[in-house]
Amino acid sequence: MPHKHICLPFPTEELYRACVQDLSAYRLFLLQQLARHPELFPKAMIDGFTFHDTYHSRKLNLAFRRIKLKQTGQVFTLRPSFVMPYLIGSTDEVERALYLRQWGVPFEALAYVFGHDAMFWYRAWLNLGRANLVGTTVKSAEAMARDLIADEKITWVAGKEVAVATTVAGPCFLGVTVVEKDDTEGLESGYGEFCEEARAVVADFDPRWVCTDGWAATREAWRKLFPNIKLVLC
Repeated sequence: MPHKHICLPFPTEELYRACVQDLSAYRLFLLQQLARHPELFPKAMIDGFTFHDTYHSRKLNLAFRRIKLKQTGQVFTLRPSFVMPYLIGSTDEVERALYLRQWGVPFEALAYVFGHDAMFWYRAWLNLGRANLVGTTVKSAEAMARDLIADEKITWVAGKEVAVATTVAGPCFLGVTVVEKDDTEGLESGYGEFCEEARAVVADFDPRWVCTDGWAATREAWRKLFPNIKLVLC
């Protein structure tokens, strides 16, 4: 069975190391986080867990506890929030270099200034896009917006024109997906990513209306994804 990760918001590395050494303290911390942030954990977590084993990363000089869920038997590695996905390094180590990526600084340049190699920074940059955007923004079913705005921004990737299917509600971006074609099929796929992520948070998610421009493919894509939705022309 492959191992999966649960990322935990430890305020300091000192607290994390203390919890790794003291399982009673670690269990208390986990139960507190489960009560405050249930979206961080698999649903079966509520039925109990046991500490499974320990993994030590020589690269980070850090130990990681694994837990096993009583209901499903799944094993999860507990990763502190100051460590990057796949344990490639600490967030402090990569934060400044990845900050520069918003201006398109090449990976080779990042490697020259900050060390490692270009592939290291490429993979670290890709990891920023692996999180569920809806699940990261919306913390409960009650907070999930049912009135949306959708539009596409035309841009270029590697010299090729693409569309960025974007879904927002209030002040929050809930979906941003690059699609090669802005026809109905392409946009259904793009906005479908938002649909999948929203239903991972709210299983029966069914928005009331979406405000779009007059692009027929956009409106048809939303009709296909949510047959009951009302289309508002901006």
